[in-house]
Amino acid sequence: MNNIVHYHHRRRATLSNHECIVCCSKAIGINFGVPTCAPCKAFFRRNARRKEILDTPCHHFDVNSLKEKNTNINDRTIRYLQIRQCSSCRLRRCFEVGMKEELIRTHEENERYKNLVDNNRKRQEWLKQLQQEKKLSIVQHIENNNDLISKFDWRHLSNIVYAYDTCCVETYLEQRVNMFAHGTSQKELLMKHYGVLPMSLIISLISFLRSLPAFQSLVRSNQSFLCQNNIRRLIFANLHELNQSCFSEPWQIAIYKSIWEFICGPELYKQFAHIEKVAEKSMIADPIITRLWIIVLFFSTPLFSDYDSQSTTIKVKKNLSFIDIQNIYATLMWKYLLYRHGPMEAVRIYSNLILIFLNMLRVEISIHIRLQMEKDLAPLDKALDELVKLDINADQ
Repeated sequence: MNNIVHYHHRRRATLSNHECIVCCSKAIGINFGVPTCAPCKAFFRRNARRKEILDTPCHHFDVNSLKEKNTNINDRTIRYLQIRQCSSCRLRRCFEVGMKEELIRTHEENERYKNLVDNNRKRQEWLKQLQQEKKLSIVQHIENNNDLISKFDWRHLSNIVYAYDTCCVETYLEQRVNMFAHGTSQKELLMKHYGVLPMSLIISLISFLRSLPAFQSLVRSNQSFLCQNNIRRLIFANLHELNQSCFSEPWQIAIYKSIWEFICGPELYKQFAHIEKVAEKSMIADPIITRLWIIVLFFSTPLFSDYDSQSTTIKVKKNLSFIDIQNIYATLMWKYLLYRHGPMEAVRIYSNLILIFLNMLRVEISIHIRLQMEKDLAPLDKALDELVKLDINADQ
């Protein structure tokens, strides 16, 4: 009887990766190109280059006699026994199913692989240790940050938030009550009251800034300089903070939109609306930070400089008192950012504030130019300038 067993080839796509393609036992993964069990993997690695094994006669038992003795035995079990007991049949089966000799690593390649595994393990341990140290440093940073802000600083921050709420927010809400009567037609509002909205923003902002002891400590000429140069440049930033602080009915929001569209014009309003959306997404919703930021900007020298048409030079008033006050509020803001968010997040938030304000300033200056150039809007531009001048010259 011919004892040589011819195995039926099966398409690899029909085989499960959970079954050894050589002996049909449980596979541990893809080895040398095909799914195999651990013993077949080890057998092929040891014997793939020993071609003399293929020429060795098969010495496995008689298949027919095995079937006669065990009527319940199936072909899969028979193949498993034959493959495991005959090296020649097993190696031949390995090549038939597509195991690749060239995928077996040489001794030098094994050494390099072991070194690579060892280096990767050491790197993972180092990264794990680094992550633990980072977590520890964050905890220490939070503990150390408890000393960043003194009781005096907390009292100062509390006073700023309270001053904005009681002066700016309440003044704005009072103006808003008188601004529009519910049910008034939108056309009538645009024709008669479109200037009330920007004027109310200025009035509420001046009320807040004038309540600051730092502002009151300045001489009248410096107060006048800051208001005339910087108040109108902060309308957009103040509008954003008021929108965050005050609830508005849908009909009020629709009126605001119509007024700003009328003031800005179609093209400029697109920029205006875009910056509003960016600010809502990117600016942090923390009243302490946004209100401190408005104060820091107000004590700048100045936010917008007028040009002398004859000399083409910028008129800038350099005043150390402005810089000293701005440094106090900027330092307080930075300490609060570090306390709440840590160094990296503080830098990100500060960068966002600067970027958004620069875009707001660009749109606000464009609105200012439009108010000066459009005949129908020129009275509003003049009223806003007069409002700043008259307010600052009022008796304190």
